[in-house]
Amino acid sequence: MHSTIHDTLPTTSVALLNYVLTALAPDEPYPYAGNTGLPGGVESLENNLIVVATPVAERLYDDALMRCAATRKRDVVLVRHGFHPEILEPVRADVALHSVTGPILVPDLNFYRDADGGLHLVPARPDLFVGITRHGLEVSMPAPWNSGWERVTGLELAAAEIVRACRRTQQG
Repeated sequence: MHSTIHDTLPTTSVALLNYVLTALAPDEPYPYAGNTGLPGGVESLENNLIVVATPVAERLYDDALMRCAATRKRDVVLVRHGFHPEILEPVRADVALHSVTGPILVPDLNFYRDADGGLHLVPARPDLFVGITRHGLEVSMPAPWNSGWERVTGLELAAAEIVRACRRTQQG
């Protein structure tokens, strides 16, 4: 990740940005900041995606997400992690999908790791499922699991990965 990101964001936010960027595998993400109303993060031109992270656990950025997706003509992922990610506070992602007819907000998504190692953002109830791939975000209607057990396993696996990623960052 670009070195200036480490200087401006909390270490937990940096760890979670790296977690998402690992699934995207961009060549060179650029720092993303400015007068958008969103917290800092990175922009990947090749993935047509902006990823930002904040320790604010509440949904305060919906309008800014929608504005950013509309003006930048990119999908935007906001990772809300709180101060104790997946230990005391769940990590959630809000996604604003760029669309010709206007951005689509898909809020309160959980991280999910499938059996093949793919990373997804999934809702608590049936809705849009968002895959995080090397090509950017891929939206689908069917769930990336076949059973309740697979769902629980994938949610637990992603939560454990997030805890490990955040601890590594805090321990140096």
